[in-house]
Amino acid sequence: MKTLMQVCRATVASIFFTVMFWGLLSLAGAEPEKISPPANRVPAVWLSPRILDPAEAGIGKLVPDLELQSIEGQSHRLHGPAGRRGTVIVVRDPGCPVSRRYGPRISKLARQFSADGYGFVFIYPNEELQNEQRTQDAEHLDAPGLYVDRGSFALGDALGVNSTGDVFILDADHRLRYRGAVDDQYGLGYTRDFPTQHYLRNALESLRQGREVETPATAAPGCYIDADPAKDRLLPQLPGGQMFS
Repeated sequence: MKTLMQVCRATVASIFFTVMFWGLLSLAGAEPEKISPPANRVPAVWLSPRILDPAEAGIGKLVPDLELQSIEGQSHRLHGPAGRRGTVIVVRDPGCPVSRRYGPRISKLARQFSADGYGFVFIYPNEELQNEQRTQDAEHLDAPGLYVDRGSFALGDALGVNSTGDVFILDADHRLRYRGAVDDQYGLGYTRDFPTQHYLRNALESLRQGREVETPATAAPGCYIDADPAKDRLLPQLPGGQMFS
């Protein structure tokens, strides 16, 4: 027969493992925090990215050498910052939670792939942003590249930007090779614990290895953008800037 001590030990062990089991089950079933759009913003895409038809998304088209003005007020051309492999254009908007979430990941990718032959251009197609907000976002990213003030809307129009989550890759000939989401972790209405599709990274790796991009176009979750080139004139003229006068 079992002693009283053995019965007590067995009971305590049973309780311990039961608590552990349900605790782990609870953690496994916990839903990640969902991202909601600001009250004054409209989602471009709800939930996860979706695959787009490459031809309809403009894959392969030549992107013109547009005039741009940096957040420091200096004039540039789009093709100027291109690396030997091409250019990555990133839409930024610190007023959108999806854009903020992707900041650290974009910064890491920019540091990695700028060393591998890609130039990075960051655009801010939001006429409600103050100059200080653009500057602070650039400082937080702390990534190599050109940070654009005026010209953001014109470039956004040329690329077909409609979301704060959009990123684009141009090859060395300035032709569009990828457009869409960074990955599938964050979006308005959902968040994954980890990304399952690394769209931007995979596209850059494929192009570096001379291969075709497997998924060249997706819709990117984020806040909706109306990339009207006329809105560039609504942005304040910075010292030293002579654009759009």
